[in-house]
This record gives sequence, C-alpha cells and structure tokens, in this order.
Amino acid sequence: MKLFFVLATMLMAFTVHAADRKVGNVIAVEREITDLYNTCLGKVEDTTKPKSFFSCGIKYTTDGELPVSKGRVIKLIDDKCSVVGETMNGVLLITFSGAQNPSTFEASRACLEKAVMPKDSVKVVLYTLE
Repeated sequence: MKLFFVLATMLMAFTVHAADRKVGNVIAVEREITDLYNTCLGKVEDTTKPKSFFSCGIKYTTDGELPVSKGRVIKLIDDKCSVVGETMNGVLLITFSGAQNPSTFEASRACLEKAVMPKDSVKVVLYTLE
C-alpha cells in the first residue's frame, strides 16, 4: 500500500514538471561600465550653484536583463572629498562633493575625477537570456 502511494506521488511530481517549457538559456554576464567620469558629468543637472552634493545616474541594463550587482562600487571619503557610487536596480548612482558644504561644481568634479581615475570603469553582473 505504501509503495502504491509512493509511485502515485512520483507520477504526480513528474506530471507537474512535464508542463515546463524552456524559454532560453539564462546566463550571467559581467558588464564593464566605462568612461564613468565623462558620462557622469554629462548627466549632472544644474551646475551653476553650490550644493551639498552633485549626483548622476548611469543605466547599465536594457529590456530583458536583470541586475545582480547591488552595493557600493566606488568609494572615496576623506577630509577633502566624498564620492560614493552604488549599483541598484540597473542604475549606477554616483554622488560626489568637495570638502566645503555647500561645495562648488568645480571642487566636486575634481573629487569625482580623483575617485574614478585612472581606471575610469567598474564591472557589474547581470542576468540575460542567451
């Protein structure tokens, strides 16, 4: 009797999985975001007035891609500069400022350059269909 229930249960388990359909191969991709300095500066709005920080967002995914990387990828915090870059939801968000609060765009920009140069790129991981 127990053997009958085991066989019936296994048959149901195979029947449930028989309805699965392969859509495509999901692969993990390592993508390099390059030219951070110029790309970020091109996305900063209102650079005329001093601010407590300036920021930019760089989207690195396209439709059908799922970002895996989350967290801090750029960090420079000292007595002269503050630069933090974090990935979240397919966007690299970079905030940067100079030593003074509020800081001018020129001082903040110099801090951004110090944080990302000479490499000027970061790597992120995402899932996509092959």
